[in-house]
Amino acid sequence: MMNAVKDNLEMEKHTIHGIPTLSCFKGSGDHKPLVIFSHAFTGAKEDFTDHLKTFAELGYYAVALDNRSHGERSVRGFISQQVFVDGKLNVYEVRKLIKETADDMKILINRFVKEEGIDEGRIGIIGVSMGGFSALRTLVMEDRINVVAPIIASPYFDEIPEDVPIVKNPEIMQKLKNYSDRYSPASHLDRFYPRAILFQIGGQDIHFSGENVKKFCHILGPYYEEDPDRLKLIVHDNVAHEFTQPMWNNVIDWFQKYLTHKP
Repeated sequence: MMNAVKDNLEMEKHTIHGIPTLSCFKGSGDHKPLVIFSHAFTGAKEDFTDHLKTFAELGYYAVALDNRSHGERSVRGFISQQVFVDGKLNVYEVRKLIKETADDMKILINRFVKEEGIDEGRIGIIGVSMGGFSALRTLVMEDRINVVAPIIASPYFDEIPEDVPIVKNPEIMQKLKNYSDRYSPASHLDRFYPRAILFQIGGQDIHFSGENVKKFCHILGPYYEEDPDRLKLIVHDNVAHEFTQPMWNNVIDWFQKYLTHKP
């Protein structure tokens, strides 16, 4: 389904292999860079409507998807009964949704390369919170990613939020450890360089460990020795677990620097 919006932009809503998407672009997808947006927990693709328009105006083919079990993919009772158990968050179930959403992004890349003619050499992902975790997972499993901007997210799947009650029974915690050992992006240091990665975290965020993200960037640093500017961490003081306007401004600048032109 296609709807014209102002300034000659086109907005399309499709379901691709069971994945609901919202796309915005100007003209066609031919030779345009592709940017995929992945939203936060309990969010939906429509959260990025204005952001998609911004990137489309800048010449990108911009796409947002509904993460697994979110938006049009919501399964009645799944979030409230399986992800939350007696009001407590089952982190293991959230990490599964994150990994499965990353699998979906790979499917979308294949489709937009084949059918929309986007530039396979210029593909980036922007993810917020849960979406940021998925963006990093996609990076380590997909060679075609050039630029990634994980916002208020971590490369460690075993992160335990301190701002919500957590299910901590031994069986679930062991499942979380095993899943993290297998799928955490942080376990694949050799998969990052030379992709341009912009981490942004809040200095007051306790949904995951900001110190872990700082340490990870420090560990990853030597891999970027030949081009250190392609790895950046920005810590926003006095910001908790939220996506702010300055973060968004930094993302635009980062993509304009590293994805507008061919590598």
